[in-house]
Amino acid sequence: MLSDPVEGVFQNEGVLEVSVFNLTGELLKSQKRSDVRATKEDEGVRNRIFEKLRETASPFYLEDKTRWEFWSPVMSASPYLSEESLFFEEAPVQRKGRVIGFVKITLDKKMLDKRLHSLLFKSILMAIIFFVLGSAAIYLLVKGITKPLNRLTEGVKSLGKKGSVEKIPVETEDEIGKLAEAFNKMAESLERREAEKEQLERQLRHAQKMEAIGTLAGGIAHDFNNILGAIVGYTELAMLDVPAGTTLQRDLEGVMKATNRAKDLVQQILTFSRDTKQERKPVQLSLIVKEALKMLRSSLPTTIEFHQNIKTGSATVLCDPTQIYQVVMNLCANAAYAMKDKGGELTVSLIDVDIDSEAVMQNPELTPGQYQRLTVSDTGSGMDRATMERIFDPFFTTKAPGEGSGMGLAVVHGIVKSLNGAITVDSEPGKGTTFQVFFPTIQSEAASEPEHFAPPPVGNERVLFVDDEAALAAVGQEMLESLGYDVVARTSSIEALKTFQMQPDRFDLVITDMTMSNMTGADLAREIMRIRPDVPVILCTGFSEAISEEKAKAMGIRAFVMKPVVRREIAEVIRRVLDA
Repeated sequence: MLSDPVEGVFQNEGVLEVSVFNLTGELLKSQKRSDVRATKEDEGVRNRIFEKLRETASPFYLEDKTRWEFWSPVMSASPYLSEESLFFEEAPVQRKGRVIGFVKITLDKKMLDKRLHSLLFKSILMAIIFFVLGSAAIYLLVKGITKPLNRLTEGVKSLGKKGSVEKIPVETEDEIGKLAEAFNKMAESLERREAEKEQLERQLRHAQKMEAIGTLAGGIAHDFNNILGAIVGYTELAMLDVPAGTTLQRDLEGVMKATNRAKDLVQQILTFSRDTKQERKPVQLSLIVKEALKMLRSSLPTTIEFHQNIKTGSATVLCDPTQIYQVVMNLCANAAYAMKDKGGELTVSLIDVDIDSEAVMQNPELTPGQYQRLTVSDTGSGMDRATMERIFDPFFTTKAPGEGSGMGLAVVHGIVKSLNGAITVDSEPGKGTTFQVFFPTIQSEAASEPEHFAPPPVGNERVLFVDDEAALAAVGQEMLESLGYDVVARTSSIEALKTFQMQPDRFDLVITDMTMSNMTGADLAREIMRIRPDVPVILCTGFSEAISEEKAKAMGIRAFVMKPVVRREIAEVIRRVLDA
């Protein structure tokens, strides 16, 4: 009956001996390994062990250098635990029944130590494995967190150094992913602001350039008008001595036409470079367009074939002629640029058109009525739709740096809009471009240059003529003397003031240039009128930002004449001032 339990215990590794005793200490069953040497036990020791087990009913063990002996009582029933004992008793094991015997199990200490070492080794190995796995997991986790953060850090550094950064990929939807997305939006916003800043800087540079050009143009206009004044004056004086109908008279008239064209050119230069308010008047558009094309043809390369179809005697348009020059020149210049590499054909036409309600549906910027349609077509490189949508934007250009400011078509668009007209564009890459400009017509007759058959008005009053250019002072004196006036000419405003101070009642009229050294014409007029308030003053100028016709009249100056001075014009102005 005891063989099976004893055998079951004995089969465990490290068990050297199993012995079962009855209550009196008699050996009932014993089994030991064959290689285990028998040990002689002290009878007294064994009896004390049995006595202890009977009293305590609790197992214990004995130990020597090579083995452990476990002693345990054999009970008639198994111990159990009550619910109350779990909470209230210090020794919760309740034993029912009585001791009926004893069991001794002897274990090999070396084997147990070996198993202990093996268990310890396995525990250490498992700890190392778990440590490595945990470290790897932590590394991957930290890497998953730090890698996006490092990208963000590098992006911030790059943004600080270069001012731009590549978009950081958003790989997750967690907080780091949201942070990367926010950073990308911030970078895009900064790039947009940087682009806007560069655009504003370009506009500022262009504005400064235009201001410098305007200042330069003012100086050129002044000097050029002085040169033209001498040419006009001497030509008119020469024409007084030339018999009518001769070849010389026709040649001199040609010189006068050329100088008038040069005078208009100066006004164009000033208009291009300054925001100059021009007076609109009824004009025959065909004459302006023909004149602009005449100036343009000489500047076109021989690779461009030029065609024009301008209807003569076209309707009247209320506009500033100089602005029409701008429209024609800008459109044709763009067309020529589009054909600069391969050449082509440039065609300009001007016809009368009637815009009805159906046409207005296609172009809502127009209203039904009579228009003049200016068409400028080229066979150049053409444009795609994206470019066509932006060509009228200020500072937008497809030209290489230094070849264009991007303001030409913007200026054209502004002029056409100010005239209540419309402009359309049709283009296709590789097939050329066509611009159509619609100008509303009016019923009024076009203003024309008066043809003077009667001689200019004359007089005999005494005039003080002042100009710091010796040639202009001389030709002005001779021109006024040819009209019958008694003239004193001075080439310095200081000398002119001294002359007037010495004999203030001698002069009936003062004619002075505006731009002079030491003292301007306006300052001279102010000093003269302080001495004698009733003396009339006529102010002549080629260009000046310091004075305008309104300012001159507010100062008490009677008339304001633009250079170059024409004999008939100055004669009529003098009589109007003196006879007032």
